[in-house]
Amino acid sequence: MIDGLSRRALGEIDRLERTRAYLGPGEVAAAVRLWKEYVRTPERLLWQDHERGNSDWDCCGGDPWEARALLGTVTHALSARSARELRAVVARSDGVWGSAVG
Repeated sequence: MIDGLSRRALGEIDRLERTRAYLGPGEVAAAVRLWKEYVRTPERLLWQDHERGNSDWDCCGGDPWEARALLGTVTHALSARSARELRAVVARSDGVWGSAVG
């Protein structure tokens, strides 16, 4: 379940997750959740990750940058209407990320 998406968009995402080799069940919702959590992480922790060269995200539920890239890919695979809805959901987290660093 992804808050902010219509039943139509959720159904379309469900179909994509069942028919695309690069997706699994629930993967889009997990990517939204991971990106949302990551951008809300305090800056000092993000900086520590950067300083330590943390590129191993397996311990933490996945790479947030890969999750964000996946959301972009999925957006391109959706109909225009559903893509707009998903972009709006993702844009809220992108906005938090932008305001945290800018």
